[in-house]
Amino acid sequence: MTKFSVPSLEAVTAPIVAAGKLSVAQLEKLTSFQFALVQDYAELSLSRLKAATEISDLAGLKAYGEASVGVAKDVGAKVQADAKALVELLTGFGAEYKGLVRV
Repeated sequence: MTKFSVPSLEAVTAPIVAAGKLSVAQLEKLTSFQFALVQDYAELSLSRLKAATEISDLAGLKAYGEASVGVAKDVGAKVQADAKALVELLTGFGAEYKGLVRV
């Protein structure tokens, strides 16, 4: 007769609890990242709106337009950097989850 052993409840639930804790920690990191992005882009938008409301003549409009070209380049670079940071963050999440898996 073969005897089977039943794993303890803790042994069964430990991986689930670890995955849950990891998920919460990663959600906190992702939320913090996203809030920082929202704040950065909101501040940029507001500064451009304020600059636009200060245009009072043709020279001001020309200066605003010229500055907008530089802002557009900076925003493009920021979007690329933010996308790269997000990919790195998500890749790290995947690696952490893989660390939980036992083969």
